[in-house]
Amino acid sequence: MLKAETREWPDVSPNVGPRYPSSIRAELSRAHRILLIRLRSLGDSILTLPLVEALREWRPELQLDVLIESPFSAVFSRHPAIHETLVLKPRYWPAKTGWSKGRALLELRRRRYSVAINLHGGRTSLLFTIASGARLRIGEERYQGSWAYNSVVPSSARVWKREAVHTAEHQLTLLRWLEIPIPDKPGCTLYVDDSACERLRERLVRLGVSWHGFFLIHPTATLYTKQWPAAHFAQVGDQLHKQYGLPVIFTSASTEAQVLLDIGKCAGQRHHYWSDLALDELFALIDGCRLFVGNDSGPTHAAAALHKPVVVVWGSSNFKAWHPWGTDYEFIRSDLPCMPCPGYTCAAFGKPKCILEIPVESVLQACHRILDRT
Repeated sequence: MLKAETREWPDVSPNVGPRYPSSIRAELSRAHRILLIRLRSLGDSILTLPLVEALREWRPELQLDVLIESPFSAVFSRHPAIHETLVLKPRYWPAKTGWSKGRALLELRRRRYSVAINLHGGRTSLLFTIASGARLRIGEERYQGSWAYNSVVPSSARVWKREAVHTAEHQLTLLRWLEIPIPDKPGCTLYVDDSACERLRERLVRLGVSWHGFFLIHPTATLYTKQWPAAHFAQVGDQLHKQYGLPVIFTSASTEAQVLLDIGKCAGQRHHYWSDLALDELFALIDGCRLFVGNDSGPTHAAAALHKPVVVVWGSSNFKAWHPWGTDYEFIRSDLPCMPCPGYTCAAFGKPKCILEIPVESVLQACHRILDRT
């Protein structure tokens, strides 16, 4: 069993707390309520659910609170393992609900958590970890401000004893390090809001579209090196509609609506284009689809967590760390020596050949294979 770091940290709370795995586990075993600090983003939040579900299986009576930014709160707000979803209103998001940073600092202190687990690692999450006043403050050894944590988790590669670690496994590193039981196949399940589901059913009825009777394509991604061309997605939508006779719905965030307009200009068939869905409504729509097609993106992880058949067109990111978790999927990716890469620019070619040169026919064949299986 690996030992914790032996360095000394400044004492930022009345009790410095444990440093060794056995004492950390004992503290977690006694805790009544634990704070998980996640903040963002969509894919990372969804892939935190295996940790949430493993903690619940280990200690069903444990109250788990999660601090999350408002754009992603729907990931946790309906999950039965979460006691309270604490919603932070970020400056970049025009949300009407959620705490300001100052209010969040006060609320965390007021709740008097005995354990705070930082799953994010940035400066803001460090501030919230300290503000919680928790006796046991857990973070990773790579985090900024490691002095503020009195329990530092070793790297995933050391704990799992391999370099290739999926992000879902990475989130479970703490439990594996502490030898807390982890399921052989850790679950990752999204829970859909009933009212959102009803709204989407009614909207589909008005269009004459049946539940589980449509294909869903989400053609956007956070980085251009992970986003397949709009014209290619238009061809996939056209061919799926022709060959299977089912309607195709394209979705995006409101800020990405131009991509849907571009697809509409290229498409030869009539499709539906929705960029007005709240996140809980997007989850409901994904839950009702027959097949999900997308890039490496947060909605793709949502489709996997809703256990939908997924076809993912892969670009610059690390497939071993980010592939769909917990569902049947097909992926299409290039095999270039520069892959994976950070993806902010394409240093090798100027333009991201890894995603741009994936042929439409390969994606359609993947769709056929998974539809034949499911």
